[in-house]
Amino acid sequence: METFDRVLDRHVGKFVEVLTFLILGFLVAMIFLSVLSRYIFNFSLAWSEEMAGLLFVWLTLLGSVTGIRKRSHMAIGFLLEKMPPSKRRGMSVYIHGAVLFFLVFMIWKGIEIFSATVKDYSAVLRIPIGLYYLSLPLCGFLMLLYTSRDIFQLLRVSGREQGFEGREE
Repeated sequence: METFDRVLDRHVGKFVEVLTFLILGFLVAMIFLSVLSRYIFNFSLAWSEEMAGLLFVWLTLLGSVTGIRKRSHMAIGFLLEKMPPSKRRGMSVYIHGAVLFFLVFMIWKGIEIFSATVKDYSAVLRIPIGLYYLSLPLCGFLMLLYTSRDIFQLLRVSGREQGFEGREE
């Protein structure tokens, strides 16, 4: 289990963070160039709006993967703080189980939507529309891995070590 945790955090987690950072940097530069070209040079970059939409979808879901990995989802920490320490472990398992159920549904429907749109192409860039929706099953699967790991850790801990208080281990 330690090898799985190490691979998830050191390799997958760091890769997702670097990819998120690169997408954010490219998105900011692209939008800056688009605004500059439109208002300074009176020339519109037709592809920038489509590319910005695609990158924003991926940025949002990759950011969600990082949020799940670092246990910084506000609902988890907020609800646990309001409970007595004796009930935190059970509630943590329940919350993670609900998230797991949602992620399974997100992956399932994401695969369906991706399959239905992979042969449709965008108007300007002519890239498959399915690339937008590929983020749902892919990022959903990564979030599922982190949530499953958290559930296994919660079930393994002793009675004194209860819950995750929204911090990265």
